[in-house]
Amino acid sequence: MSTRAIDVSRKRPGAAGFGADSAGARERVLRAQALADIARKHHGSLLRVLTHRTGSVEDAKEIAQEAYVKVLAVERSDGIASLAGYLWRSAFNLVTDRARRRAVRERFSLAVRCEAEPLAPSAETVVDARQRLEVIERAVGQLPPRCLDAFMLRIIQGRPFDEVGREMGISARMAKVYVARALRSVRARLEESDSAGKG
Repeated sequence: MSTRAIDVSRKRPGAAGFGADSAGARERVLRAQALADIARKHHGSLLRVLTHRTGSVEDAKEIAQEAYVKVLAVERSDGIASLAGYLWRSAFNLVTDRARRRAVRERFSLAVRCEAEPLAPSAETVVDARQRLEVIERAVGQLPPRCLDAFMLRIIQGRPFDEVGREMGISARMAKVYVARALRSVRARLEESDSAGKG
């Protein structure tokens, strides 16, 4: 990430300086300046490590960019001992999250295909099913982490809601809420795809 990507000039206050109600703006400017300095010192090594972990230069660049955004989005940095450390932790968490989502999509795809194999459908049905499966896989992969966990435990593994709740450290009722949100999201993506196909 070029340090030019962090444009602090547009965030600078006017000549009057910062008022009491602009402390948040001042915090963002200072954080952007600090992050620009961190980028100069750490970006090369961060990209190398992320490329090694993901096996992809493009993925590494995307993850690094997301990590910088996460640091800039923090409301207050006074509780963070080191912005550089926070940047690295954020990047590693994003790597883990991407790997987890990829594994979920692969398990989901395998489960659906195993269920469909004995049916021996027509070629047209197979094409349609594959297209819908791709839509579902993308929708599942984009679910928020908690919804994704609940979806996998309940829908893919078939576990009862009380077990889902215990596994996630929430109530069975909250587990139902997360699963319902996940199903609504997947259903909405399918409806969007169907509408686009008819249009």
